[in-house]
Amino acid sequence: MTRSAVFFLLALFLGSGAYAASHEDNGSRRHEPAKAPEQKIEEEPARVDLADIELVDQDGRMVRFASDVVRGRVVVIDLIYTTCPLVCPILSAILSRLQEQLGDRLGREVRLVSVTVDPNTDIPPRLKEYAAKFEARPGWTFLTGERQNVMQVLKGLGGYTADLTNHPAMILVGDGGKDGWTRFYGFPSPERLLEKVNEISAARRTLHPHPEK
Repeated sequence: MTRSAVFFLLALFLGSGAYAASHEDNGSRRHEPAKAPEQKIEEEPARVDLADIELVDQDGRMVRFASDVVRGRVVVIDLIYTTCPLVCPILSAILSRLQEQLGDRLGREVRLVSVTVDPNTDIPPRLKEYAAKFEARPGWTFLTGERQNVMQVLKGLGGYTADLTNHPAMILVGDGGKDGWTRFYGFPSPERLLEKVNEISAARRTLHPHPEK
């Protein structure tokens, strides 16, 4: 997906677009008329259970979700699947814009994490191709793995559903390994997510004004 297509999706969820991006079976992109998704955004405190369980990233590397991916970082997490026609691409477009706003903080202080809800389909090469469409940079991790492991992670995040097409459109923002997470339902703007990231970063600096190098 080109940069212009990413911003097109952002325009769509903001209500200024007239078409939705979708994918044909052969993976090529086309535009079809579509109704913009519901734009109501809910924001609430959330408790999460970060399962320290093995998953696989888009490069085929085995990682432990809590200790390798999340812990010790400010984390923004969304749930996606690569065959999703509309909601997931919009969520990914939001994170794509957020990574631009983060600049060199991405991967150093902040990590973006996308967990598939369809691990049977979304093997690492498929996730890597999907990540490239949104110009994902180092610091944005896409995760899949054994189905039972992925389901355990999703349950801990409050995002499990037996019907993958009915998974919640949500984004979680938090300080890995600590309480005080925020769950956004719907399509929060990249700017609102950045505000929340900055709030958490400021709180971390207050608690640890002289971090060890």
